[in-house]
Amino acid sequence: MYRVMLVDDQEGMLLELRAIVEATGLASVVAAETNGSAALESAAMHKPDLVLLDVSLGEDSGVDLAAKLLDEFPQTRILAVSAHANPIYVRGMLKAGASGYLLKDNVHGEIGEAIAAVMSSSACMWVGDGLDQ
Repeated sequence: MYRVMLVDDQEGMLLELRAIVEATGLASVVAAETNGSAALESAAMHKPDLVLLDVSLGEDSGVDLAAKLLDEFPQTRILAVSAHANPIYVRGMLKAGASGYLLKDNVHGEIGEAIAAVMSSSACMWVGDGLDQ
């Protein structure tokens, strides 16, 4: 079972993501944070296998946080979970080192597939349905 940390600036989304992720049976949520500095501290404490990371974190940038997380914890995988379908956001997260990108609208139907794909190999890049690369 994968250890997952959730990072989103909306508390309601964190609760929803926790329920959806744990319902897959593939992962357990070890931490849920609403900003970049708390996420970095939690990653150091919990050593997640996977971080589900929003692109927009209020004052913080998900792209910048992805790069920092991967710099400090290179074995951790990042799956961007965002409301933004614009290819600029997708490319930004993938360039920062995210292994996948999933639209929040598609979380219910695709989260299990996304987690499995992102965690399956070091060379994996997974982009959910409805996204142009």
